[in-house]
Amino acid sequence: MDIPLLTPEQIELFHREGYILPIKVLDDATLQALREEEERLRHGPNPLSGTFDVAGTTSLFRSQVTNYSAPVREFGTRGPHLPLMQQLIARDICLWFTQFVTKLPDGDASRGEFPWHQDNGYIPVEPATNVTIWIALDNVNEENGCVYVQPQSHKLGLLDHQKKSEDSWHLKVTVEGEGVPAILRAGEAVVFTGLTLHRSKFNRTDKPRRALFLEYADVRGTIGVGGASVVQMPHVYVLSGAAPLTVTE
Repeated sequence: MDIPLLTPEQIELFHREGYILPIKVLDDATLQALREEEERLRHGPNPLSGTFDVAGTTSLFRSQVTNYSAPVREFGTRGPHLPLMQQLIARDICLWFTQFVTKLPDGDASRGEFPWHQDNGYIPVEPATNVTIWIALDNVNEENGCVYVQPQSHKLGLLDHQKKSEDSWHLKVTVEGEGVPAILRAGEAVVFTGLTLHRSKFNRTDKPRRALFLEYADVRGTIGVGGASVVQMPHVYVLSGAAPLTVTE
């Protein structure tokens, strides 16, 4: 599958608004392979020992799955979307985070809601040119828990995030307004910056809502507390260029 490069207008929109949608990134065969992997990992042990599994929630997270899934690794490191990531970040990039996110049917309980946040609010990346590509494995809309993005919120810089509650690992930021729903067909993606505020509500339908989340960064960037190098983190795949020998090189 070939994906056209982003136009100057799309790149300008991304830098102005903080996101682009929709972008078709999966052909039928890759979509089916990733659906099968989501199903397999959903019903298996969490690769991160249940870190993101919370009793009673209807949202499931299977994170850093590149080492456990050949289809995810193949798409994430060789997919046709990579030239677009280079257009938005830099020539030399790495894939450093992967995650299947599945919202199970929630009825009216609201247990699967994910509050407003920035990805860099969880793990800061510098420079903050990192890009998330959120790929729908099912048709997504307001009924089954699509992502909402807040236009131009990336221009606010990294905001102070608070815990949603004492018994939750979710962070939150207070945001006025509903945001823009990323209504996507299966195989399409919304692309946004690590500073773009986004959220998702709960799944009111009777079927799971499945998605694959990939995050890319400048290979010379740093991440997390203490400025540890991105490329020294586990599960990182350098996709072009080479990692620096030292953080300050």
